[in-house]
Amino acid sequence: MKPRRLSPWLPLLLAGCAPAVQGGPAPNADLAITGIAVVDVERGSLARNRTVLITGNRIVAVTPAGTRTNAARRIDGTGKFLIPGLWDMHAHLHGSGNPTGIELPLFVAHGVTGVRIMGADRPSVNPARTPGLDQHRALQAQITAGTVTGPRLLALASWAVNGAAGISDSMPGFYKARTGEEGRQLARYFKERGFDFIKIYNNVSREGYLGLAEEARVLGLPFAGHEPASLSAIELSNAGQKSIEHSRIFLFNCFAGADSMQKGLLRISPTQRRRRMVDEYDPRICAEVFRTFARNGTYITPTHGTRKMDAFADDSAYRRDVRMKYIPLPQQRAWNTDANGMVASDSSPAGRRSYMDFYTKGLTLTRDAYRAGVPMMVGTDAGDSFVFPGSSVHDELGELVKAGLSPAEALRAATMSGARYLGRSGEFGTVQAGRFADLVLLDANPLDDIANSRRIHAVVLDGRYLDRARLDALLAGVEVAARPDAQTRLVAAAMSGDTLEIGRALDAGARIDSLVGTRRALNWAALNNRVPAIRTLLARGAGINLQNATGFAPVHHAVEVGAHDALATLIAAGADLTLRTTRGALPLDIARARGDSASVKLLEAARRP
Repeated sequence: MKPRRLSPWLPLLLAGCAPAVQGGPAPNADLAITGIAVVDVERGSLARNRTVLITGNRIVAVTPAGTRTNAARRIDGTGKFLIPGLWDMHAHLHGSGNPTGIELPLFVAHGVTGVRIMGADRPSVNPARTPGLDQHRALQAQITAGTVTGPRLLALASWAVNGAAGISDSMPGFYKARTGEEGRQLARYFKERGFDFIKIYNNVSREGYLGLAEEARVLGLPFAGHEPASLSAIELSNAGQKSIEHSRIFLFNCFAGADSMQKGLLRISPTQRRRRMVDEYDPRICAEVFRTFARNGTYITPTHGTRKMDAFADDSAYRRDVRMKYIPLPQQRAWNTDANGMVASDSSPAGRRSYMDFYTKGLTLTRDAYRAGVPMMVGTDAGDSFVFPGSSVHDELGELVKAGLSPAEALRAATMSGARYLGRSGEFGTVQAGRFADLVLLDANPLDDIANSRRIHAVVLDGRYLDRARLDALLAGVEVAARPDAQTRLVAAAMSGDTLEIGRALDAGARIDSLVGTRRALNWAALNNRVPAIRTLLARGAGINLQNATGFAPVHHAVEVGAHDALATLIAAGADLTLRTTRGALPLDIARARGDSASVKLLEAARRP
């Protein structure tokens, strides 16, 4: 996003001059998009047959199509519809391991020109270091300079304030925010480090949260995120939390057992808890929550896609989404592992139905909250399981309409609402003179059908016109970047037990004993109890006794997870049972510590002469 020259009459427009140029000399512009229908997301209407003039990275005029203009480049937009660039106000980067090659171009290719990053750092032993924030700031600078194609990184969050979770004993104690004073100290730390806002998570203590909130308000540092388990939604809103993520918060707070749950007294299974939240929902309770949010200006970011994953985790068609071609294989594995765990948590018909009902009830409550005046903005949790960067914004728009919002209201939540939240409605969120030229040109009217938001003809990113061919090239580049190399394919095949793919990966150049992360292919096969894969790898020359940095050989991994078939196979193949981990543990020691009698029996039998 390189700075470009601005029209000499832009200051007049920014000062409030009417956007349509009625007379006088023909204005100069770098780009004119002519004959278009401009979508007014605020009023839910169309201004047809308009010309939009762009100079540098700003819209300098929106005029009737016949107005004389001198433009260096003209785009015929006849039959097209122009909307503001879409924003994803709950997104994550780095899940792919390659944000510049995967996530960032996916956002742009789907018309997402701005994202709020919900977690731009990780805790550090040294409180003076903020490595994650530094990386994101560098990425911001590259996007601004135009050396990296990506959406604006609108706001960068701290790490999730989550009590002791993820905080080691070697880190400063105040990171845990256990007390009011530690919470205040943590707020000051985040302010000093330069974060745009603080992310709140589930397990921060009540005292720590209240201290942090108090200090953050004094410092003028916004805080947003989840609902700590020990506080109610009304308490969070009254404390000044600027946005709350995930519409499940209304289900958490609007049933008779909500108070007991917050106090840790609702000792029932997760399935029973979901069932009660849905079946015992009390609209009178939620009416007060809605009024409080509306009065305080507390935004909700529903992220319905995350609850949809919970509900559809056992749906094979859902998991075979064609967009998986844009997701690297390790990330695909992580997503599928997450979905498998969701199903395994309660695979009974009643358990699966509770997830589906929880998801659909969340849609209803989103509609009710919106109608009650709760400010709402689109966020997706992009990067979370089966939430695809960029295109998930269109999924979420569809979910909002399914919930009961009109297409215009859904579009408003993805454009104007986020700009208002950030206090930047004078720069973004509408197609008007003076706004940044972040725009999406559509082939069909999104006010008729929100699915038309997907029919992207071109994107204007910071004044640069990216036509369909350029957007398709971005997608093709992502597909190439996500394509696994031979080494990744080898590990995936070892994990799944695909012996034919093991052979193909090795023939393509994969090295059989190379570490991928902290493990070799044989370790992964042992961890997943894949006996045919173990035999194939050994037959192709895999080292049976190679240890990783922590001293684990394949036999240790088999014992670690109770993979008895894999253990028996490794023993029969000559695994060295005297190998110790870096902590001095023999395979037999691990089996005994786990109370795994079957592994103990196999190992003891192998030790006998």
